[in-house]
Amino acid sequence: MPAERRTAEGAVHHLPIHAWSYSLHGDLVRVPSKSLPDGFDKADHPLYRVALSVWRGFVFVNLAEDAAGSAETSFDPASGSLANWPLETLLSGHVLRKVINCNWKVFWENFNECLHCPGVHKDLSRLVPIYGRGLMGRHDDPEWARHADNDAPEFAGGLRAGAETWSRDGRVHGSVFSGLTPGERAAGQTYATSMPSMFVVGHVDYVRTVRLVPLGPEQTELTAEWLFSPEALADPAADIDNIVAFGTQVLEEDADICEVNQMGLRSMRHKAGVLMPEEYDLHRFHNWVRERHAALEHQSDLGR
Repeated sequence: MPAERRTAEGAVHHLPIHAWSYSLHGDLVRVPSKSLPDGFDKADHPLYRVALSVWRGFVFVNLAEDAAGSAETSFDPASGSLANWPLETLLSGHVLRKVINCNWKVFWENFNECLHCPGVHKDLSRLVPIYGRGLMGRHDDPEWARHADNDAPEFAGGLRAGAETWSRDGRVHGSVFSGLTPGERAAGQTYATSMPSMFVVGHVDYVRTVRLVPLGPEQTELTAEWLFSPEALADPAADIDNIVAFGTQVLEEDADICEVNQMGLRSMRHKAGVLMPEEYDLHRFHNWVRERHAALEHQSDLGR
């Protein structure tokens, strides 16, 4: 039986599995039973409340019973700021949905290091030369001081000479966002991370979002979305496919290597790995997971 909908303030949503009807605020307003159990009160059976927060045009939902804070506070303070990107005005130009056969933590581990970049992301490593050295930033190199005055992108970071954005040809395919600083334009990519479910990447002519939802111990749903200015989407000369194809390639390469890693974790003899110095962000992620796991165990103990 289809859901019953009304557009007025007293709108009702009908759940077909047991035919109970709820208001749009989640209150139970009607049950089909001709008789009710003793002491039954509809007010005692609302839909579960969820915390909702809006940040820069994005809607965040937190299913925790004791959800606190806002969407903005969920972002890693060590990640970049997207304050100069006009996020609220952008429109979706393409969406990619993919189920990856790996645990969500495996994907985040891959996200937090670039030792894999030279072997896995050959085109990306050419676009961002420091990635081709297996590094994410200048100070990841133990001998960075030797090259401290060298502003070449393989030492200082940023895009290769002549490149402007993440695309197959390295060129922009729409207008450049006017509010960006010279440093933001030169960097080529600015990451804002909201663990464990999302990261947003600001490029000079578009924004890319990647959202992760665990489906099970060895499956994760990835949803990537490319956001553009309305002018870029309306411009027939803007080669949006050039941008989307490059970003999709990088995500597909990450997905493939994460699935290989997941298969390796099934080894009967595997106990633990060893982190290299360049994997400092991976270590920070592990500590983040440990802290939240310990907090959940503490809450569970209190509830016993």
